[in-house]
Amino acid sequence: MSRMVADDELAYVKAGIGADLDTMLVFNLLRTHGRLSPFIDANLRRQNLTASQLNALLLLRTAGADGLLMGEIGRKLVVTKSNVTGLVDRLERQGLVARAQPADRRATRVRLTGAGAKLLRQTAPRHTELLASLTRCLSVREKRTIIRLLTRLRRELRLRGGGSPS
Repeated sequence: MSRMVADDELAYVKAGIGADLDTMLVFNLLRTHGRLSPFIDANLRRQNLTASQLNALLLLRTAGADGLLMGEIGRKLVVTKSNVTGLVDRLERQGLVARAQPADRRATRVRLTGAGAKLLRQTAPRHTELLASLTRCLSVREKRTIIRLLTRLRRELRLRGGGSPS
């Protein structure tokens, strides 16, 4: 029965743009992201966070006391300069990060605050539990294979730069 449902979900893609392997792969990646996001978003909303905010906080936690330059945050999160500014503005208003103004105003550093670290300590275990429950249908071996393959694809896309197809 589940195979029939899966085939039915893909029928309109096959009819509309084709059933070649590349199309089906990308469609499935996007479709899976679309199915995961509502679970993740709802869980994070209970903590007054978005997925982007959680990613930024996790990134800043790994940076340690030095924090990161705004540009580094943008590159690592793959977002534009204006998106980083808005993201940091919202986190700063919540008291979760702080900006440090260096002598060179073009290079603003952002650090995780004590409140941000505390929120991560509370949020990360719940988030991890949710992700485990969402991927429970996959074996450890399948998860490792998916991670390896998606990492390879992401690296290839990063080498191409931006959103410009080569």
